[in-house]
Amino acid sequence: MLSPGSRLGSYEIQALLGSGGMGEVYRAQDPRLRRTVALKVLNAEFAADPERRARFEREAQSVAALNHPNIVTIYSVEDAGGVLFLTMELVEGQPLSDLIVKGGLPLGRILPLVIPLADAVSAAHQKGITHRDLKPANVMVTADGRVKVLDFGLAKLMDPSPVAPSASGLPTTLETGEGRIVGTVAYMSPEQAEGRSVDQRSDIFSLGVILFELATGERPFKGDTSVSLLSSIIKDTPTSIADLKPACPRELARIVKHCLVKDPEYRYQSAKDLRNDLHHLRQDSHSGELEAAGGIAAVAKDRLAPRRRPAIIATATALAILAAVLVGWRFWNPRPPSGGPIESLAVLPFVNVGADPNAEYLSDGITENLINSLSQLPQLRVVPRSTVFRYKGREIDLPTIGRELTVRAVLTGRVVQRGDTLNIQTELVDVAEDSQLWGRQFMRPFADLI
Repeated sequence: MLSPGSRLGSYEIQALLGSGGMGEVYRAQDPRLRRTVALKVLNAEFAADPERRARFEREAQSVAALNHPNIVTIYSVEDAGGVLFLTMELVEGQPLSDLIVKGGLPLGRILPLVIPLADAVSAAHQKGITHRDLKPANVMVTADGRVKVLDFGLAKLMDPSPVAPSASGLPTTLETGEGRIVGTVAYMSPEQAEGRSVDQRSDIFSLGVILFELATGERPFKGDTSVSLLSSIIKDTPTSIADLKPACPRELARIVKHCLVKDPEYRYQSAKDLRNDLHHLRQDSHSGELEAAGGIAAVAKDRLAPRRRPAIIATATALAILAAVLVGWRFWNPRPPSGGPIESLAVLPFVNVGADPNAEYLSDGITENLINSLSQLPQLRVVPRSTVFRYKGREIDLPTIGRELTVRAVLTGRVVQRGDTLNIQTELVDVAEDSQLWGRQFMRPFADLI
């Protein structure tokens, strides 16, 4: 351990900031550029292996090339008398872990933290760099609210080796029957916990754990030991944040659930998609168009009693359409699409044919309920309401919409109200082939629909 006032190369050590599996971090003064920096001194065992040193220095260059306002910058990899260390941007602030409170944070506090975090992860992924140890302790928040991700990519640069617990008290490396795994156990993905190879989708799972913890104040997976915690990550389905915090937006609960899918094939496939969904959620929160996880639409709270009937009908009708879609698609039109199973879908705003405001509210309600119901299917990516409602009232061909939303299929509908009779026409289109998969018309009195 280096003492204040000592020197490492040309750098003057000022204070020890922390220690972990990779080594120790110090505040230091760079006399050449007259700036304060952070020095990460790598442990001696790692630095003594020439092959590992060479690989680390080579790959660290790609990490240092990251240029993003929410990622801590690596300035250089240096050697002073056989001691290998990194010089990095010094970030003054507090770790994200210190901001987590019992019961969780409000949405207005969560989104300014996780959107830049997801944006930073997305930027690194686009450069082919995976973090592999995302956790609140590795995210700093400055006094003015800026988010900075620490140690980006360094976990991947390290060869898996037994190390001591990190400063957070959570084990960062664990021996398993098949080998050694690197990362902080509580934030590992299932594939990481099993010691399998990981890709960028592992970071997305870790982001889901962080989101869950910010929203509820607790982690989704629990265990008294590292082994029991790993078992929970691999096998257990976490409690929905909708159950732990009914007042949170339904869309946030869906996003977290999508991040925490066990099979990476059905998780968010890119951090950019996650970032975009969080961005749309923030837009909806500003406009007041959010639905609580408990099922009460914020916009509906201000509706007058005469409009409650269309809302009930919208829910009932959406459930009827949903059942027809799932059953009809399977049995009435069993032909599989040539491109394989459909794993992505957009429910476009149902068109209100007519000027009746009740029918307008009804058509929007049917669309929203279909989106909410279909998004519960873990194997299906459903475009959120905030995105599809941008197409409301616009005449755009479905293949173009499919390309813009990167979905395989689109569900459309038309609502026509004549007196007490409702006529709803629905169609499911494979936009890749520009062909209809299923279609049906519902014509019922309101009472029959309910």
